[in-house]
Amino acid sequence: MPPTPGDYDLSELRRLADPNRETPETFDEADLPADPDEVLRHEQRDELVRLQSQLASVGALPERPYLASLPDRYAAEVVVFEWLDLLINKSGFENTGNALDYYVEVDWIAGPVREDLREYMRGFSEVESFDPDKPGPADLDVDDHVTSLVYIARLASV
Repeated sequence: MPPTPGDYDLSELRRLADPNRETPETFDEADLPADPDEVLRHEQRDELVRLQSQLASVGALPERPYLASLPDRYAAEVVVFEWLDLLINKSGFENTGNALDYYVEVDWIAGPVREDLREYMRGFSEVESFDPDKPGPADLDVDDHVTSLVYIARLASV
């Protein structure tokens, strides 16, 4: 019976393929791929830096609140729906509302933006027949708030 791929020793195959290549016998944790959540955080940070650079290049560095009003464009609505969908699916309506209140407190969004976003949330409850007063299944964590800041930056840059 011919050998199957599982019968081969990978170290031996690597040595045969490239005799000059040094191959470690064991892998260090540093050799393993990055945690997907860590990769996402780096991508979000990179996007925030890129958006800030774009604003700085036109002399419009953000002031607080970062989002004083929602842009009146279709592209902004798409971003709002995507953002709220993410928050509501993770944490439910109550926790999403609490997050919006928090974003007003830390001056990420203005009060009128919160009210506009709450109006969009009402649309979610009608379309998807959710109960807006029902507590969400999970609390939002730091990564979720960073993601929200990315969405706020996107909206502010529209």
